[in-house]
Amino acid sequence: MVEVVRRALMEGKRSLPEVGAVAAGTTRDLPFVPVDADGCEVGPVSAYLRDLMLGDVSPLTCRSYGFGLLR
Repeated sequence: MVEVVRRALMEGKRSLPEVGAVAAGTTRDLPFVPVDADGCEVGPVSAYLRDLMLGDVSPLTCRSYGFGLLR
């Protein structure tokens, strides 16, 4: 079943609902914040991205990872 859905997604015959976003953050330790469909911060993802920022990565890396996790 999973393989059927995966194949349909790859062939463009099916799509995933677009829910959530990656918004600009207000602090240096989390420059981009993942939000759900209601606009509320997604805590576990924010914690992961905040930990990522401790590794001295670019804020754009944080943004990119946020979009990757959103997908």
